[in-house]
Amino acid sequence: MKRIIISHETRELFRSGAFRALLFLVAGALAFAAFSGQRSIDRQVEGAMAATAFEDVQRAKMRADTEAYEARLAAQGGKYEFAGARHAPGAGPPQGTNAGVVGAQTAKYLTLPPTGLASFAVGQSDIQLNYVPVSMNPTHTTTNNLELENPLNLMTGSFDIAFVLIFLLPIFILAISYDLLSSEKERGTLAMILAHPISLKELLASKIIARAGVLVASILGLGLVALFAVGTNLDSADTWSRFGLWITATLLYSMFWFAMAVMVNVYGKNSAANGIALAGTWLALVVVLPTLVSLLATTIYPAPSRMELTVAARDAQTAAEKTYMARLDEYYYDHLEFIPEGDERATDFLTVAMANRNAIEKAVRPLYDEFQGQLNRQESLVQRFQFISPAIMMQLALNEVSGTSADRYEHFLNQAYDFHARWGEYFSVKFLQRDPLKPADYDRFPAFEYQEEPFGTVLMRLVPSLLGMIVLLTGALLIPFLRLRRYQVATS
Repeated sequence: MKRIIISHETRELFRSGAFRALLFLVAGALAFAAFSGQRSIDRQVEGAMAATAFEDVQRAKMRADTEAYEARLAAQGGKYEFAGARHAPGAGPPQGTNAGVVGAQTAKYLTLPPTGLASFAVGQSDIQLNYVPVSMNPTHTTTNNLELENPLNLMTGSFDIAFVLIFLLPIFILAISYDLLSSEKERGTLAMILAHPISLKELLASKIIARAGVLVASILGLGLVALFAVGTNLDSADTWSRFGLWITATLLYSMFWFAMAVMVNVYGKNSAANGIALAGTWLALVVVLPTLVSLLATTIYPAPSRMELTVAARDAQTAAEKTYMARLDEYYYDHLEFIPEGDERATDFLTVAMANRNAIEKAVRPLYDEFQGQLNRQESLVQRFQFISPAIMMQLALNEVSGTSADRYEHFLNQAYDFHARWGEYFSVKFLQRDPLKPADYDRFPAFEYQEEPFGTVLMRLVPSLLGMIVLLTGALLIPFLRLRRYQVATS
């Protein structure tokens, strides 16, 4: 009997023009979301490539100058010398021999590579660029937000597959499930159906299986199509492991909303009341509670304004310029082995500039650390409160699966900070030693290669969100099936 009802319900769904229109809307929304997500990721990849290419051209030009200088000395004789930071144009060695000039005036762009599912959930990558410049400038300049996206787009977020799943999929589910029992009851056919050898519980389960089977299978099938269309690294086990987790999260989230539809239906209200109750539930769980959690996080742990960082940096720069000799003494105190003799230490403006940057770094770093600490505390609070809303758990899960989570970005930044120290140390030592850069030295500059987190680490961060959705799903299923015992089949 259950097979007959499932088959009948499935046929009725496909006969319905409204349901066919809904499936078309789902497919269109996911197709546009995949295109939008890919466009956002592609824009950042292209930006990283353009920035990297520009800096590579600058260093290549400096290297070409040193090669020409070396060839000229080989032909005419002479000593390969270190270039001063300032001299008459065309006179003396090229600036490419000065490590301080190369390290300060050109940047090494570090890139966070997108995962195979990056287009599925843009996450924080629309406001946190996946590429950062590293030079001899202070640390905070490495992570300055250079994004020029429309502020309204940044406020509302990107229209990606995660947006469709979190905000629109529940609406689609509730639209086909709000009247599971109420429609039969209102037509007077519920009692006739139950006269056959089938229980109310089996009838309800059959209706849910038919609807969930069609809609969820469509979502997962379209997700697979999107993976082949906009996914990358399809030959990587990591990509398919992430897609498996994406399927798991999507199934749990979908089943929760079907369970909510069942819960409302078993209270025996009419279809209009069911629709209003489910609409209110969607509004509370998907819109109101996530907004309240966000406000709570930013209220309890307000992050210092980036303007404060900028003002502090300018104040430190002004103070350093006014007392540059004291800053220079302090800088050489940190590099005692490189103190030159006599007054030579004050004659090179680049050394003074490096001393000023060192002073700015010391002045701004505490404020920058506080800024990052507050952001981390905000994220921790959201993690703790995620269990009150399936939408928050789903967003965190999809960001983690897609590799656009705050934790992965912080993992990237920590590597960038380490590289920033190596880059500065390499060029500072050569500059202070007045060791001229030769063409071969350009191949020995510090190199960066992003070290991906172990997949087990990603999985451990994902487990709380998945377990939270399982618990909510279990509770949402338990309540209605207990309530079914008191369901009135006929209207009084």
